[in-house]
Amino acid sequence: MNHLVFAYGTLLISGVQEAVLGRAIPGRPDRLRGYRKTTLQDGTDSFPNLAPEADGRVDGRVIEVTQDELNRIDMYEGDLYARHRVTLESGTEAWVYYS
Repeated sequence: MNHLVFAYGTLLISGVQEAVLGRAIPGRPDRLRGYRKTTLQDGTDSFPNLAPEADGRVDGRVIEVTQDELNRIDMYEGDLYARHRVTLESGTEAWVYYS
């Protein structure tokens, strides 16, 4: 079974996809409404994150991954992020990671 993931940060980078998933996935553009892009601080490091905002919108890409690849993304995102189910502007349901 394959899964759709909405990527808006480091998962958009083909080098990150290749390191985490073993392949690059171009995906297709989509938008998440009701959120804005923010930054998550972890010590001296900062990472892309999302925060609810009524009139917010975040552009990104939908990538299709296998169950094994989804498990790898879970490990990559670690304890800083949780996986959430969202409905994108296109009507597509996808997973997205934010804290």
